[in-house]
Amino acid sequence: MNIKDILDDFSVINKVNYLNTASIGLVPNTVIEATQKFFIKLARCGTLALDEEKESLVYDNLRKEGAELLGCDAEDIAIFNSVSEALNSIAWSLELKDGKVVSTDVEFPSVTYPWLRIARKENVKVKLVNAKNWCVSIDDLLDEIDEDTRVVALSHVEYLTGQKHDVKKIAKHAHKVGALVVIDGIQAAGYLPINVREMGVDVYITGSYKWLLAPFGAAIAYISKKLCDRLEPVFVGWRSTEDIWNFNPRELKFASTARKFEYSTSAYGVKIGLAESIKYLTKIGIKSIYNHNIKLTEILVEELRSIVDIDIITPENRGSIITFKISGKDVRKVVENLHRLKRPVELSIRQNMIRISPHIYNTEIDILYFINSLKDILKRL
Repeated sequence: MNIKDILDDFSVINKVNYLNTASIGLVPNTVIEATQKFFIKLARCGTLALDEEKESLVYDNLRKEGAELLGCDAEDIAIFNSVSEALNSIAWSLELKDGKVVSTDVEFPSVTYPWLRIARKENVKVKLVNAKNWCVSIDDLLDEIDEDTRVVALSHVEYLTGQKHDVKKIAKHAHKVGALVVIDGIQAAGYLPINVREMGVDVYITGSYKWLLAPFGAAIAYISKKLCDRLEPVFVGWRSTEDIWNFNPRELKFASTARKFEYSTSAYGVKIGLAESIKYLTKIGIKSIYNHNIKLTEILVEELRSIVDIDIITPENRGSIITFKISGKDVRKVVENLHRLKRPVELSIRQNMIRISPHIYNTEIDILYFINSLKDILKRL
């Protein structure tokens, strides 16, 4: 499948220049249809549409696709409803009593909040490495990871600036001092080639609704076999056991794989949608998507550098996110004008800066349209 051949799967791009995947990704028609078909059939037919075998296959299929995406075995994958749910579930299961958790002061709050909550109860300190001009030096980060460190919790690609962390290097350093590495990959998976084993991480979590182009309500988590074997889930339910159809209320015997972290009935249609979207993306090729996205960001950076009063915050080592400041202009007025265009530009304002995040449904024409529109608006303002 060629990227140029998939544009018809995203009807809104004919009307809107959509450059906001870091907030919410557009869902391709095939994924929408698969999700809707399941919801409608289940609502109308109940167990005629979802018997025990089919219910098991929903998660099994997503584990299989998730494992291919992340470069691991299906038994290492647990299915959740969101990245926040997965991160909290795993964080509390670690049963930290002392030591230090290292993160950064520019992280998305969902990455740091579970550890800050644990620190209220236990003798655990959360150290947030300070960013400089919104980016974090890897040397500063590595210097903070010492013998007291129990966990390093980071985003693979930062939501604000698109900074891409050298996860492999960080994991290698952390493991030398016995620390675990927990990565939020929601701003990376879907366009960035990922192999969790090569990176050496202990946990890698990602969600459905951004770069994976699926509906809200699904997440996958890689949990290394070594870590999984020693953890007991905090949340438990009928799906937590080895034989989920045994229904034995007298004995809690966990599944022998990461599946033990799956504890409840959920919105199965969304899980079907995520499995379909991963198939869709892998058919195009994650490496091809990465090359496409990075080419668009390179064009964007080059054009932005030619505009006076623009300061690009995003570093060279980045994902598919570009963030910049505009000196002497009201950013909200700039964005209001971009929204009023005949073909409006959809993007995000973060920390009074503009964030652009192109994906497979964007083209060079979209980037140049945005740049030319921005130049005209800045002149008028």
